[in-house]
Amino acid sequence: MTSPIFNLIPRLLHGFSQIMLQKSAVTGLFFVIGIGINSLTMMLGGIIATLSGLIIAKLCRYDSELIGNGIYGYNAALVGIALFYFLPLSQLSLVLLVFASALSTIIMHYLLRLIPVNSVFTTPFIISTWLVLLLIDMAGINTSVAPFSTQASSDFYSLTRGLGQVMFQGYWLSGVIFIIGLLFHSYQAAIWAVIGSGLGMLTARVGSFSESNVLMGAYGFNASLVALALTARYPNTPIPAVLGVMLSVLLTRAFEVVSLPALTAPFVLTTWLIIGMMGIKNRLSEYRSL
Repeated sequence: MTSPIFNLIPRLLHGFSQIMLQKSAVTGLFFVIGIGINSLTMMLGGIIATLSGLIIAKLCRYDSELIGNGIYGYNAALVGIALFYFLPLSQLSLVLLVFASALSTIIMHYLLRLIPVNSVFTTPFIISTWLVLLLIDMAGINTSVAPFSTQASSDFYSLTRGLGQVMFQGYWLSGVIFIIGLLFHSYQAAIWAVIGSGLGMLTARVGSFSESNVLMGAYGFNASLVALALTARYPNTPIPAVLGVMLSVLLTRAFEVVSLPALTAPFVLTTWLIIGMMGIKNRLSEYRSL
């Protein structure tokens, strides 16, 4: 009989790997390491949150295959990383982390009744994290973000930070480790993640957006996720991914203008929009062929 621990570890790691739309325990392990070399606190937050999400999913008797594949883990993982990005480690932040990760898991379950599993993306993370940030703001609790150094400011560092910022890591080496993790599962995913971050950076510069944000990788992480999602859905043409990357940068800038934490909302909104446009295009093509 297999030990429960040996069942739990792959599920936890799949939860981390699914943040970048991959199902691979090895990839997930690299992601955990990449977070940990920059912030042990955020790594701890991600692990606790993922475990909380898995426990809730198990107690609520959600689909065991989806649990095993990490579908009920990755939004919770992002919640845990994000909360320890915005808040210091404390009893309050731990309570909020467990609450928000459990909430994201429940939201995921109900969204799966309405949306295909490959289209939910990080919506539960966005909703639950925005809610917690709103509660924090209403309670007058100050959030604090770690200071960022632009000392290493070449395009290579900006590009790799774009990958790192997928999981709130501004350290370029975290981004490199994330790329290596992707390579272990899919070299195509790794290539497109890099292309997405790089194209996002170039698009922001063409638009004369904040150079400090470009250096931070702020325009790269949603772009990378868009590239991963759309190349997986439309493997025969890069056009949807390229258009999506550019649109995600514009949406990221729009969130900056209204002073709302974008999180991964530009990724989700852009991907939904491109999928909808491609669906309309395909229907028109079918109609014309009649």
